[in-house]
Amino acid sequence: MLQSNSELACAFPAVLQDDARLALSALPENPHPSSKYTVRVGNDVVALPYRIYHDPALIKTVPLASLHREMIDCILTRHADGFVRERSLTRIISSNHRWTPPFVVQLVGEYVIEIIRVVHQNLGNLNTSIYGQFLRMNPQFLALTEQRVISYWNCYHRDCRRGDYVGFQVLEFLKALAAQQS
Repeated sequence: MLQSNSELACAFPAVLQDDARLALSALPENPHPSSKYTVRVGNDVVALPYRIYHDPALIKTVPLASLHREMIDCILTRHADGFVRERSLTRIISSNHRWTPPFVVQLVGEYVIEIIRVVHQNLGNLNTSIYGQFLRMNPQFLALTEQRVISYWNCYHRDCRRGDYVGFQVLEFLKALAAQQS
């Protein structure tokens, strides 16, 4: 059963729905439906897919404006292939759009350490105001991300001291942003 790409537009705030549908028209149909997670972005609740399975070779981004290509990259951070997620992350990590943090923060709570390292290497490029606001609006999402970091460290990286594990280092940075008053 194919999942309609128009459903993926819900991953972006309401004001961007037309742009999201235009951007997502560049994607082939998603061959597998995906469950979603919701977070607040400004005044909107957005629903991001846990995983997508589009064939990256069939994505036609050349005619798209940079905003639409960035939206595609955000969605591709949810791809089943970790290499696709990592490449897309490197293209959006410095974005100043308020709708980017849910895609980036979600990656911190996943198991691919190379992707978490990309986030860690780019902490100085994050718009701390945008990320701080997002994290303060979504304390449950930050807590769930923390639980996932702990779980993946415990399962795969216990040979590394907790303070040396890159997931905890990024998590501490994010928690400090959340604790700041705007």
